[in-house]
Amino acid sequence: MPTPTVRLLSPSDDAHLLPYLAYIQAACIYHDKMVATFLPPLDSDKLLEYWREMIQEVGAGTRLIIIQLDELEPGPAAKGGELKGVVTLRMPQTETCTHQGHLEKLMVCPSYRRRGAAKTMIRFLEMEAVKRGRRLIMLSTEVGSPAEKMYPKLGYVEYGTVPGCSIGPSRDTVDDVFFYKQLS
Repeated sequence: MPTPTVRLLSPSDDAHLLPYLAYIQAACIYHDKMVATFLPPLDSDKLLEYWREMIQEVGAGTRLIIIQLDELEPGPAAKGGELKGVVTLRMPQTETCTHQGHLEKLMVCPSYRRRGAAKTMIRFLEMEAVKRGRRLIMLSTEVGSPAEKMYPKLGYVEYGTVPGCSIGPSRDTVDDVFFYKQLS
C-alpha cells in the first residue's frame, strides 16, 4: 500500500524529479486549462529549464519546493512516478519583505485529486514558512478555479480581483483573485 508523504524537495537528492515536475505542470495546463507560466503548445525544454531555475532558487535559499509523494517504500530517494503534487513558496529577499512568502504553483496530478494532497502540501508549506519567519502568505489564483473555493476553507482571506490579469491556455484573458493569510 503506498504511503503519502509530503516533504521539502532537496536539490541534491531530488534533481532526478525535474522531468516529473515539468510533467505535472504540463498536465495541469492541458487537463485543467490552468494558468501556469506557459501557453500551449508546450515546449518541454522550456518547462525543464523553468524547473531547473526553480531548483536553483531552492539552493539559493529564496524558494521552497514542497512535494507530495505516494511512496511504495518511503525513503530519501523518491522515484519519479511517485511524485503526485508540488507547491512552491517564493521568499522575497528585500529588507522590507522578509516576513512575506508567496505561495506559487500549487499543482496536483489530475489522477491524484480529491485525496487531500493540496491541503496537506499547503499546511506543510505554512509550517515551513513560519520556521523561516515568513508569517504573511500571499497568493493568486484564477477566478472560478477549484483553488478559489479551497483557499478560504484554509483560512486565506480574499483581498481583491484583477480583471484580465493573466492569459490562459486558450489565449483569453483570465481574472485572478488574490488572497493572504497571517500565520502565527
